[in-house]
Amino acid sequence: MIYFCSQKNRRAAVLQHPSLNGIDYLEVCTDDDDSSGDCGCGKRLQLTLLRDARNTTLTPSQIQITGGAADGQIQVVSISPGTVISPNVIGIELNQSGDFSPYTLRLLANPQTTDPPDGFDPQLSCVTFSFKAGCPTVGDCAPDNCCPPPANTPPDINYLAKDYGGFRQVMLDRIAVLSPGWTETHAADAGVALVETLAYVADHYSYQQDAVSTEAYLGTARSRISLRRHAKLVDYKLNEGCNARAWVFLKTTVDAFKVPQNTRIFPRIPGLPPMVQPKTQFESTLKNATAPAFSTMACAMLHAAHNQLNFYTWGDTNCCLPAGSTQATLEGIFPNLAAGMVLIFEEIIGPNTGNAADADPAKRWAVRLTNVRAQDYKSQPLSDPLNGKSIVQITWSVDDALPFPLCISSTSDQSVPLDNVSVARGNIVPVDQGVWLTDWEILETVPDAASTAPAQSTCTCNDTGPVDPPLPRYYPKLNQSPLTFARSYDSSAPASAFITPPASATPVLPIPEICVRDDTGKTWDRLDDLLSSDESDTVYVVEIEHDGSVFLRFGDNQYGAAPAAKSSFQAYYRTGNGTVGNVSRETLAHILISAENSGTQTPITEVRNPLPAGGGVDPETMEHIRQVAPFAFRSQLRAVTEDDYGTMAMHDPAIQQARGTFRWTGSWYTAFVSLEPLSDNLSTSLVKSTETRLNLLRMIGTDLAVEGAILVGLRIELEICVQADHFAADVQAAVQHLLITGNLCNGQPGLLNRNNFSFGQRIYTSPLIAAVQQVPGVASVTLLLLQRMDDPWIDGAAQGFLQMGRLEIARCDNDPNRLDRGILKLHMDGGK
Repeated sequence: MIYFCSQKNRRAAVLQHPSLNGIDYLEVCTDDDDSSGDCGCGKRLQLTLLRDARNTTLTPSQIQITGGAADGQIQVVSISPGTVISPNVIGIELNQSGDFSPYTLRLLANPQTTDPPDGFDPQLSCVTFSFKAGCPTVGDCAPDNCCPPPANTPPDINYLAKDYGGFRQVMLDRIAVLSPGWTETHAADAGVALVETLAYVADHYSYQQDAVSTEAYLGTARSRISLRRHAKLVDYKLNEGCNARAWVFLKTTVDAFKVPQNTRIFPRIPGLPPMVQPKTQFESTLKNATAPAFSTMACAMLHAAHNQLNFYTWGDTNCCLPAGSTQATLEGIFPNLAAGMVLIFEEIIGPNTGNAADADPAKRWAVRLTNVRAQDYKSQPLSDPLNGKSIVQITWSVDDALPFPLCISSTSDQSVPLDNVSVARGNIVPVDQGVWLTDWEILETVPDAASTAPAQSTCTCNDTGPVDPPLPRYYPKLNQSPLTFARSYDSSAPASAFITPPASATPVLPIPEICVRDDTGKTWDRLDDLLSSDESDTVYVVEIEHDGSVFLRFGDNQYGAAPAAKSSFQAYYRTGNGTVGNVSRETLAHILISAENSGTQTPITEVRNPLPAGGGVDPETMEHIRQVAPFAFRSQLRAVTEDDYGTMAMHDPAIQQARGTFRWTGSWYTAFVSLEPLSDNLSTSLVKSTETRLNLLRMIGTDLAVEGAILVGLRIELEICVQADHFAADVQAAVQHLLITGNLCNGQPGLLNRNNFSFGQRIYTSPLIAAVQQVPGVASVTLLLLQRMDDPWIDGAAQGFLQMGRLEIARCDNDPNRLDRGILKLHMDGGK
């Protein structure tokens, strides 16, 4: 064939001729019957013509087959004319099959010429085929014959140009070559203006190229969003900060006054009343203040009787609630007081002077009530049977136990009895930093897809159709910042966990307070990333830049659905975040709320936060991300060594100590994990939960077993000589108190406290003797006995120490109910 043409019209033209014939296509068949349909890799050919082949007479010498890389020419053995069933098909029997090379079959008038037989078209008298066309192949075996592009001499261009001046000079130099007669240099010329415009655009794209290479590496990235995406590669989640929280006391003059959720609370501004109603002259003053504003986290119902709740002391004086208290008695009837409410205990007057200015502001504590008992077993109101005064008994959880003694009543320095030194405040409302927008913010319109011209028809084997334009990335920016990240409010959690959750609790990550919807009213879901979403998920991601700017990243129809072109979106969100919200006590003083249906103009007469706000955390800095994120993947997620099993087991806050040990059990190793729980006894539920957790971490081929630690009781006997000016009983009590309980004044645990003993610890005698010797009234001390209760033959007093085994923990609780946990015996001599 001389030409290669992308449009083959010859076949249709031959079919329109009344008598001209030609080859339509050729099939390679096996040696089986043709009707089997099993074609390929054989030595029988089926030549299909355009017209009836029953009257066509061809001899084997008129069919020439050329090609092939193997030795031996393929010869035609016999020819079968067309049949009634297949009138256009001629059967050709060959002496052998061919190899993988291309072959050509030609129809010749005779072996001495290249002309086709009479009645056959010259263009359709030959066909190229392969004997292995039916064999498996990885792609299309048809050649892709395309016209080569014209060879153009590349222009002499400086490809090192990277800025505006360089690009401008390159284009001017090129114009000088293409159009030597153009010598205009005036800035107002259209050509010069066009060159400078293109240079500006090129400079912009050059900067974008540099920015891409800069943001591609963790060490050089200048965008916090880039660092966030880098950190995601190692499963490191950025800390976007958290807003602050506080308890606010609202003093009311009415009963059942409702405070809706998201009611705004503001810091003190001199001259403004505690309660500010909307659409008044004071509202704009509050909103224009730069101090951080707060919002109520839950709906609250205020009652005038809860403004001050007095403790009932049953007629006694000089009373206090000791540290660790979890219950108290209130004087009065409070039908609206219920479990779940929060009270704040505070000292309101000085216990020595009776003056409010002398009250200790550190003596304030918030508790969440777990039980309110106002009736006895006869369903009668509780009262003091001595005087008939009504009382209410309240209880709160151990997590909210008082950390200090709280003075209830006292006698002043002038011998004046003082009641209600400390009181309980109700009407406590949880608030957190951040204010919602007054209305939905309209975001920028989704851009339309860029128009792309269809591809031009060129000399190619396959026509190239129009290329779909790329979908535009929708990446709007919020008008206000910083975006609020908040933890959800748990109305059943202890009050002590409201400001800062305890370390032992399951961490609750702050989430951004934002809602996004499209112009159809559909709400889109927020995700941490789009990697787990598909083209049908209407989701977006919140990304924070280093200056606090907030961007919303939407999908691209591969990871998340792409917003429709020219559609619009709206966002409703809160602003206010970080440590700026950790205001001190008595800072919040105003509430923005309407007095409708309250029956009075000012139902709220006082707004204050008795306790400081806390929990506010600033977003993670870029330098901290660079320093910490690369090591996030190094966190241990598998228990490999013995120590790993102990470390992983101690992630449960109910476990005080744990240690792992490998033991050969006959066929494989078993990891035995010895536990010392916080409670005195190892519960079955703790064992099962630990096994469940560690089974997910153990290595293949290692079994697991959880057991209790071996507790070894100690028998300790001391002979103490008491000084003559001290009572022996007092000195004995002081020694026992120091060794077992510890010093309550400085919080130091006793020397024999269970927290001071660990696995395999060696118990020395010298710390015992030194501690007792420092007790006032002790003249001298002698260690008579230091023994293991399960092995009394080892004399620890003589050798100076007792060595515990690797899985043993020493104990000396001196509990008469559990003598196996150790005995401390003191022999006192001398004294009064």
